[in-house]
Amino acid sequence: MHMEQGTQQEYVVKTDPGTVARVRASLLRTLPWSAWGTVVISVLLGAAIVAMVLAVDLGGTELWFTLFVWPVPIYLYDAKRQFTVLRRLKQTWAVKEISPVLMRVTEEGLWCVVDAAPEDVFLPWATVTNVQVKVRGRISALRVALAPGAATAPGASGLDQPEVRRQTRRSWKGVSRLRLAVYHPLQPLSESEIDQALGHFSGGRVRTR
Repeated sequence: MHMEQGTQQEYVVKTDPGTVARVRASLLRTLPWSAWGTVVISVLLGAAIVAMVLAVDLGGTELWFTLFVWPVPIYLYDAKRQFTVLRRLKQTWAVKEISPVLMRVTEEGLWCVVDAAPEDVFLPWATVTNVQVKVRGRISALRVALAPGAATAPGASGLDQPEVRRQTRRSWKGVSRLRLAVYHPLQPLSESEIDQALGHFSGGRVRTR
């Protein structure tokens, strides 16, 4: 986390590539098990429901079958979703190198790296209201509060990617926040540095809170 000199000044929030690599490997191991496990559960559940309906004279068999079988398509849909996520991760990580930089704070706005997404996210200052810094041991989080309509705002890019949407959560107050995980086994995040950088490059418009 430091100021870099280049064609222009910028503040860089770094993450640990080794930890990111281990997170990637863990996801590629566990996601197939989770997806196939969901498929097995749906098949077993469906078979059990059919067997019960056929074995017991419940009367109105079609109605009872409909009442009991509704969880099966939900499990199947979830399994399909997990396989889609896994396929996109494999495609993305086959060509995307691990970035040691998680966020760049510049005069134009914020460049954010979501490791699972094919493209980086760029947020002009007009699309950002504040940034929360949550420091928890060796894994911390940056939560970028988005202005209404940020995804379609002029100059903004990357927010419409499925992987980015999964990292964006709306609070009970209606504020959408993009969540970025920061791995820092050696050097913890400095909220005061990040606050100073945000204030400096945004002209005082955006700060931490």
